[in-house]
Amino acid sequence: MRNSFLVSSLLAGGLSLIGAMAQAYSISGLQSASTNGSGWTGTTAPHQIIATPGATPGTNEWFSRYTVGNGDSRFNIDESILGQFRNAPLQDTTGAGLTAASESVRVTFLGTGAARNSVLFLAQEGSALLNRDAFWDPIYATGGTNNLGTFNPVNSNNRLFETRGGCEYAQAKAGNSCVPTNLGQSRVISGLTVGENLIFGLQALVLHYNADNIHYPNTNYFFSGAAANNQDRKGWNDGQVHTKVLNLGSNRFLVGFEDIWGGGDRDYNDNVFLFEGVGVDIPLPPLVVSEPASLPLLALLVGGLLWRRRARR
Repeated sequence: MRNSFLVSSLLAGGLSLIGAMAQAYSISGLQSASTNGSGWTGTTAPHQIIATPGATPGTNEWFSRYTVGNGDSRFNIDESILGQFRNAPLQDTTGAGLTAASESVRVTFLGTGAARNSVLFLAQEGSALLNRDAFWDPIYATGGTNNLGTFNPVNSNNRLFETRGGCEYAQAKAGNSCVPTNLGQSRVISGLTVGENLIFGLQALVLHYNADNIHYPNTNYFFSGAAANNQDRKGWNDGQVHTKVLNLGSNRFLVGFEDIWGGGDRDYNDNVFLFEGVGVDIPLPPLVVSEPASLPLLALLVGGLLWRRRARR
């Protein structure tokens, strides 16, 4: 009887936490790429498929989908940006946390390099670190991190995007032509307090695909910011940093998630999002954007230096 009361209390506490969060902010409905304020002209963002550098040919092509065709090149995910996620400084042990720089924050889904489907959600606002007991205790009470039937911390109040909806791995492998429904879409989170911390969670779902020997048997939860956000007292999380952040300037940042327990391959391209109206809690250098138009000038300069060297000889 006492155990039943304890379980009920934990569940009620977790639900009340989510309810309290919902009262503090509101999340807009999904906005298509043509109305998200970021420059796409179509109702669905154009996309490209990028093979991860060094990966086995014919593997990553089946599931990689990233947005292109935007007027601002920094919103177009290419090999250069993915490489900067892999090599982003200052974040391997620290983890860059996000803060609200305005009362409204816009989040846009820019692409996925992951095989498994995931859901991005706002896990917590206002505290420096994730309230781990409040988040995990209701899940402990259900018996496992893969149990979404009894308790699911992702709901209509905090859910942002589904990353492979309409284009799961099996669908992509069958024809390699589907596009995730949420690709290029945005949501706006309103009612925030400037300066408060925002912790975003990625609910990475179960995936089995026997033909390619892909098996992710558990639903995992990974959080933005410090490694401490990914620790819990029962060891159901891995204590690793699961996001890297690239600075676009003007309170805009690209955030890339690693969606595998234990840190995965640490390329942080599994799911990429654009956050506008936010700041970060550690210094970050600006993103280096490749400009093809500057290549002829560079060639001219190099040629001039070689000519000068020969003339001296």
